[in-house]
Parts: sequence; C-alpha cells; structure tokens
Amino acid sequence: DNVLNIINQIMDECIPQDRAPRDFCVKFPEEIRHDNLAGQLWFGAECLAAGSIIMNRELESMAMRPLAKELTRSLEDVRGALRDQALRDLNTYTEKMREALRHFDVLFAEFELSYVSAMVPVKSPREYYVQQEVIVLFCETVER
Repeated sequence: DNVLNIINQIMDECIPQDRAPRDFCVKFPEEIRHDNLAGQLWFGAECLAAGSIIMNRELESMAMRPLAKELTRSLEDVRGALRDQALRDLNTYTEKMREALRHFDVLFAEFELSYVSAMVPVKSPREYYVQQEVIVLFCETVER
C-alpha cells in the first residue's frame, strides 16, 4: 500500500497530464471508495496472477488473470526504473521511467475497473444518468 502511494505521488509529479482517466470511479458504491482500495486491488492482482480465484467468480477470475499478470510485471518494471533513477539523478525523470509509469497507470486503471466490477454491482451509464436526473429533480423541487 505504501509503495503504491509513493508511486502515485511520483506519477502526479512526473506525468500529471498523462494519467489514465479514472472517471469510472464515480460509479463505484461509496463503501468501496476509500484510501486503501489501491492496496486491496494490488493484493487481488497478485493473487489472480498466482492462480487464485476471486470468491466464487471463476469466469471473471480467468478473464482478469492476464491483466493481473501484466500489471504485476509492470509494477516490477516501474520499481526497477525507479531504482535505476535513484542511483543516477533524483531530479530528472528519464523517458524510460515516464513510459513505465504511464503503462503501469493505464493497466492499474483497467484492473481497478475490472476487479471492482466483478466484486460489486457497478452502475451502468444508464443507471448513473437516471440517478443524476433524480438528483436534479429533487433539487428543483426543494428550490421551488
């Protein structure tokens, strides 16, 4: 969890405009959105990559396994690039490191959506739109 937080801080500094979009997170239930979600996702990725199955979700587990394996490899690439960078110059970010961070960020965002969608019901775009409509109607009613 700590390593992921540090990598997120580095990505915010190194590739702020190149971060993978995470707009889908608004569709997650409130109880899922918390500070240590990344650590839980990472644990899930490592378990899937090692061959485990998500609680009674064999098909989803098999479908996510290649992504989980690629994600774990990508984190190792990022850690290697950061280690090399730390031994050279702490004040600059090489293109190799930026690319490793971009790739990891995209994979982590894809895994986050896939994993959370497999674990809990995530609202469809239509359900989200209807919820927004109800909110607007409620606000207009209160305003009147």
